[in-house]
Amino acid sequence: MSDQAIAQLLQIEQQVRQCETKTELAYVMVNLTRSLVAYEQAALLLGGELDTLKVFALSDVALVDRTTPFCAWLETVAQHESSTDTESASAVRTLDPHGWPEALQTDQAEFSAPHILWLPIGIPAKVNQRLGVMCLAKATPWTEREIGLLKHLAATYGHALQLFSQPSPWHNTWDKLRTRKVATAILVSVVILGFVPVNLTVLAPGSIIAKDAVSVTAPLQGAVQKVMVKPGDAIAQGDLLVQMDATEFQGQFDVAQRELERAQAALRTTEQAGYVDRRKKSDLLELESQVALNTIERDFYQKRLVQTQLLASTSGIAVFDGPDQWQGRPVVVGERVLSIADPKRIQLEVRVPAKDAISLNRGDEVTFYMDTDPLNPIEFKVLYSSFEPNQTPEQIIAYRVVADPADDSETFSAPRIGLRGTAKLYGEEVSLAYYLLRRPITFLRQRLGF
Repeated sequence: MSDQAIAQLLQIEQQVRQCETKTELAYVMVNLTRSLVAYEQAALLLGGELDTLKVFALSDVALVDRTTPFCAWLETVAQHESSTDTESASAVRTLDPHGWPEALQTDQAEFSAPHILWLPIGIPAKVNQRLGVMCLAKATPWTEREIGLLKHLAATYGHALQLFSQPSPWHNTWDKLRTRKVATAILVSVVILGFVPVNLTVLAPGSIIAKDAVSVTAPLQGAVQKVMVKPGDAIAQGDLLVQMDATEFQGQFDVAQRELERAQAALRTTEQAGYVDRRKKSDLLELESQVALNTIERDFYQKRLVQTQLLASTSGIAVFDGPDQWQGRPVVVGERVLSIADPKRIQLEVRVPAKDAISLNRGDEVTFYMDTDPLNPIEFKVLYSSFEPNQTPEQIIAYRVVADPADDSETFSAPRIGLRGTAKLYGEEVSLAYYLLRRPITFLRQRLGF
């Protein structure tokens, strides 16, 4: 072996030791080997003795496409050579195309140089344990010197390739679990666990709402002039909550008051004139009726004027979105402006999507995880559920479920009204197998009808 060949061999081995991935190693194997032994084509096929050899790297090609005709032909040749003789498949030799099928011989002239060297890559410490094969092709026959150099280099490649081909600990564990006894035990355990009873559960968005809140509604049609409170403000009975625009009602009251005063003045004049002219007394009954009618009309507009001020009928806190949304907004009779709630009396409102709905009964458990404090869930009990689903503001068809706190003692610290989170509802008891397969079963029944 010449000094130049030894230097080149050492340089390739140094490049091999610097490789960090299998891809980098494959690039060195199919490309840098040419600096030691001249050839036209080189291919690296990976696979053990019992595996099918597959093209992993090609010389002068950055990315390998195994769907190309060349790769398909090369893998067919490798499969033919591996299946003919196991001992010869693990030995370094030149391939003899005359033993190939006619189709492979015909394609060789198009895809490869005539002289192909079969160079198995194995583990040096384990004889005949193959990791892959290098196929090198050139126009001139292979010499003993070239084959000797490539044999030495193949041992280096095999040692490096072994490091990247070692199975992970998870792979070894899986191999142990693939034994028949372990697989049978796992299968039996899965079947038994499938009959374990569990509660059917569903997760849905929920929020804290007030229980038995008193609605403050508009008693007449008009516009809101100003909301006197803010959300969460403490309210005492009799406090002014909402001031509606009273301009129209004030004008109607003033007109009715003037009409009443005019009718009363006319009645007094007629009464005084009746003492002189008895014919005037015949007009008294009509004027008295007119005064009574004007009084009723004045009292009606006075009541409407009083109704423009919405007062609190009970004490509590104000529950609504905000005063700015109501200022100047027209309302109709009976439209709710805000609610008065007791902060200690709360309920949980859950919107369960129709596709996730489960059967719920009164008293079923509900666990509420607030977004502000998910580590301290609150227990509730189902009070009732709506019969039909409705569309939510998020454009989702959902059932409305209302639940009361499970802790009804005086020491219960009620969360703030309006807090949102996720509720976990517990339904009827079912098997674990049904619990896990409920959605696939529902999907199949909806799509296939059985």
